[in-house]
Order: sequence, then C-alpha cells, then structure tokens
Amino acid sequence: MQLPTFITLEDVEVEVLTSVIGAWCQTNQIDPDSECARAVTATALDLMEAGFRTRESLSIALANALHPDS
Repeated sequence: MQLPTFITLEDVEVEVLTSVIGAWCQTNQIDPDSECARAVTATALDLMEAGFRTRESLSIALANALHPDS
C-alpha cells in the first residue's frame, strides 16, 4: 500500500491556492464546499507540487488541466 505524500505550502502559497479555487468556483458557479470543488482543489494541489505556485501560473495551469482543448 502506498501512502499519499503531501506538499508543504508557505502561507503565501495557501493564499494563492484559496484565491485561485475561490475565483474558479465563483466563475463556474460551484459551491466551494462541493465534491466538484474538492476535486478541483486536488488538481490544483498537484499542479502546485509540479511548480505552478503563483496565482497567474496556477490559474492558467488549472484552466488547461480542466479544459485541455480550450
């Protein structure tokens, strides 16, 4: 059994994450406490682990991950 690893985020990175997810939820009219928002948050965390740690880079990477044909 493989246990998940968790990234460590600085306060500013937590702010970036919550800002990007909040904006995404508002734009897409999704409840921030929904399963959908949790799935998007998991994707965003994966992207942050991959190095997308600024508001702009994370927003773009998340949009591309969720809508690759756009």
